[in-house]
Amino acid sequence: MINFKKELITPTLAKQLLEANINNRPLKGYLVSQYANDIINKRWKDNTAEMIKISKTNIILDGQHRLHAVIKANIPVYFHLATNLEDEVFDVLDTGSTRNACDVFKINGITRYNAIPSIISFYNTLKENNKLGTRKKVRGTNAVLLDQYIQQDKYWDNVARLSHNWYLSFAKILPGSQIGGYYAYLEQLNSKKAFDFIDKLCTGMNIDNDVISLLRNKLLSDKMSLKKIPPTLKMAFIIKSWNAYVKGTNLKILKYDAATEDFPTAVGNLF
Repeated sequence: MINFKKELITPTLAKQLLEANINNRPLKGYLVSQYANDIINKRWKDNTAEMIKISKTNIILDGQHRLHAVIKANIPVYFHLATNLEDEVFDVLDTGSTRNACDVFKINGITRYNAIPSIISFYNTLKENNKLGTRKKVRGTNAVLLDQYIQQDKYWDNVARLSHNWYLSFAKILPGSQIGGYYAYLEQLNSKKAFDFIDKLCTGMNIDNDVISLLRNKLLSDKMSLKKIPPTLKMAFIIKSWNAYVKGTNLKILKYDAATEDFPTAVGNLF
């Protein structure tokens, strides 16, 4: 009969469980480090019902990386344990890929689990690059993204809802994750103008500034073209258009030359 319990796994107990395991598999060091880092920084959640599964003969069927992470972090963690399983179930456990952020959000009961992680991730990229003046993708662990969502769950739910509607209005020209990421980032700089800018860009309605028409036409043309605008250039176009919109400036041409221009930095309220 399978036994279930929640138990505090100390580094000593984790070591004992691993030593008793007769089927140690190759470790993914980066995964152990990621888990250990989450534990050390108090991002590890112990109430997700994730099981460490141990067979009748002490084979660790699922959970080896988590046990090693406890040892590496040197911090005790509560885990749910399922023990006394048949050894034969090993073949059908732990054979999938590592859970991605969408999986983690779904496990935690978040409705828009397919959209919100990528929106937050792109928002983080924009926020970091505005500091550095570059276009560099920012990666966050699943725990970091989940924690960021939990801190402002209603806000991110609303961003996801708006970005989905804008995505459909814009004939799917920009990914929903980018629409949501741009809106969330620009909204922090200037809330009202951010909504107006994204809404007019995506819907094509009530456009009162030529720069939005320029950007909209450029993105629509790119969608139809075989030669796509590189991501860095597209980001520069959007930020330059935003800056012109905030300043109330009309542009006759929308261009960016990386050889002669610094990467644009998004501006906010102007006083």
